[in-house]
Amino acid sequence: MKRTTRFAALLSSCFFLLALPAFAQPAATPQPAAPPPQINSNIIEGLVVGVTEGDRITVNSFGTEIHVRLYGVAAPQTAKVDKFTGWYKAGQPYAEDAFRALSIKVLHQQVKVEIRNTVLFRNDPTQLAVAVVYLDGRNINLEMLNDGWGWAYKKFVNKMDLIHYLAAERGARARKSGLWLQVNPQPPWDFKPQPRIRAR
Repeated sequence: MKRTTRFAALLSSCFFLLALPAFAQPAATPQPAAPPPQINSNIIEGLVVGVTEGDRITVNSFGTEIHVRLYGVAAPQTAKVDKFTGWYKAGQPYAEDAFRALSIKVLHQQVKVEIRNTVLFRNDPTQLAVAVVYLDGRNINLEMLNDGWGWAYKKFVNKMDLIHYLAAERGARARKSGLWLQVNPQPPWDFKPQPRIRAR
């Protein structure tokens, strides 16, 4: 009986020693969470969660919403209510069409945003990233111009990019695509909305 008890105790000790290395393994080091995107980063990836105009989108990247204007593109201005004055501002012809075209292309899609510049607004904490937007390798900025939903915006655009953007605009004009169905459409930088009505 004593011999059996000793053998059982010895067997238990062996199992304990064999199991000890498993318990001695160091705990796995938790991986650090991906850092939130910085507006001054050159390239950001994220989900398009909103389209506000034919040349503006909102991208959610790691929980941070980034407001983006399409670099080198000026779409027709949409009707809007000025959040500071409360006045309603009429929009331009084809503004809603440009808005819908951009929405169809990128809304709820994962995009890559290549930031070229940033803009800070007076009396507004919003920071706008001026950027080239890519979807599956496609340059969305160029597509919007090629489809006739905007003008090539020459300010703050480097010469090489401007060559391609102006060529895309000329092609859309020649095909009478999008807003170029109009005769001499007015670019948004010359547009003075009228009349203005105070929103209720």
